[in-house]
Amino acid sequence: MIIFYLLLLLAAFPIIAYLLSQKTNNKGIILGSSVIILSLCLIAFVSKFSVLGSLNNQMLSDKILDQIYIDAAISKEYLKEVESSLNEDELKIWMINLISKSIELNKLKSAESMIAFSENFFTSNNEKVLFYELYTNLRNAKFPEFISASFDIDKSSELPCLVDNGIIKLLIMNGPDIPIAQSEFINIYDVTLTNANSIIPGFDLASAYLNNETIELEINVFCKDNSDSFLSKNLIVLNKNSSTNTYKINSNEWLKKPQEL
Repeated sequence: MIIFYLLLLLAAFPIIAYLLSQKTNNKGIILGSSVIILSLCLIAFVSKFSVLGSLNNQMLSDKILDQIYIDAAISKEYLKEVESSLNEDELKIWMINLISKSIELNKLKSAESMIAFSENFFTSNNEKVLFYELYTNLRNAKFPEFISASFDIDKSSELPCLVDNGIIKLLIMNGPDIPIAQSEFINIYDVTLTNANSIIPGFDLASAYLNNETIELEINVFCKDNSDSFLSKNLIVLNKNSSTNTYKINSNEWLKKPQEL
């Protein structure tokens, strides 16, 4: 910016010299034209409408895209330059677009480096959900075999009563009290839990399979012919060789829940 001001000053010297000359004619026209031209230069390169910053950002974007096309981890120097030249909202938009572009092109090393860099900038709850979706898209691209991960109840499972309705949850053992999958049901034999049944994007069945987690299965059922309700809780070790698991519930695994007064 200082260099631009110096160049502008140097450009003004011959104009000033011309105006100071006693033999100069049409000084008003020359002065007016010079002021207009120099003012336009200031607006174009220094003001908030500056094209200089836009050009610099475009050049920086091209450099990052060059690294994306060869699937290289994005240079920390470039990422720091992006951070210093953009405000926080612009930075998030840039990162979302570049990460999405990398995943679209299957340049996953580049996407992974930008996700690691940008995680701290997504701070609000809505922004975190957006970030988790980016992470999930990256994970699905790296491990496509787990996109269709699922969990079913075996159709030969025994129920404690004629069930009216119920709710099934899968949780990580010793993990947060947030289900990786959850669904309400009328017919438990029709239930298939998938990644789409997660509450938080990326914290789902695929994540459990990839991390070899032990799962806590929790099922609550409400009986049709009375007001009884039953609970079944079991620990399940997922089959690492398959992204689809089925569990059979035996009759002795149901516990009657005390009725609330």
